[in-house]
Amino acid sequence: MALSNIEKHYNKHPEDLRLLRRHGRVEFETTLYHLRRFLKPGHMVLDIGAGTGRYTSALMAEGYRVKAVELVRRNIEVFLQREPTADVVQGDARDMAFLPDGLADVTLLLGPLYHLISDSEKLKALREARRVTKPGGLIFVAYLMNEYSILSYCFDEERIGDFLRRGVVDGNFHIRTQEGELYDYVRLEDIDRLNREAGLQRVTIFSPDGAADYMRTRLNRMSEETFAHFIAYQQCVSERPDLIGAGSHVVDVVRG
Repeated sequence: MALSNIEKHYNKHPEDLRLLRRHGRVEFETTLYHLRRFLKPGHMVLDIGAGTGRYTSALMAEGYRVKAVELVRRNIEVFLQREPTADVVQGDARDMAFLPDGLADVTLLLGPLYHLISDSEKLKALREARRVTKPGGLIFVAYLMNEYSILSYCFDEERIGDFLRRGVVDGNFHIRTQEGELYDYVRLEDIDRLNREAGLQRVTIFSPDGAADYMRTRLNRMSEETFAHFIAYQQCVSERPDLIGAGSHVVDVVRG
């Protein structure tokens, strides 16, 4: 994982705008919906891989204490322009020696595992998140899902044949991400394996976006009333086992 690749990506694709678009708003509002289920007054939240701080800002506005960690300097600059009082530090999710054990009641890991390719790198971030979370505290871990990438990038862009021939996609249609690439994609069994190895127990797992990424143009055509119903629908069905894994992301809620 080259830092320069991540910086180039976030310089070209501003994260601050993604969660303001309708498909991003579904993800954002559904994740906040589940966060509110577990957060209690006085809780300390640690936002690791905070991006431009959209979740930090929302939680600060609701009165929670939030400390943010972000790898990309540009994201931090955008973050502080909008939220100048935020407590944000530059750091890597895999090694946060600057943070004490048991700091947070709830820890967010809503982006770093997208960019960590191997199990060993993902486990470093999961174990660090566990370390800085209080015993019994919750960790919200986001992953990018294999099937969304297979359908959207491999089939829709007519790449599947080439990827199968080159071994980029295996015979079970699982993407084999190579070192040096920007994103990694998982299935639910991969997440279960990581939890076992990291000593984490699932509380719940949900799809924050469901069909939203497949429906971008249709979401943009919806009236405000219909779009509000769509968000309510996604919040309602987000934990359904028959739908988890079909969207572009999942969020696994775990504790050590």
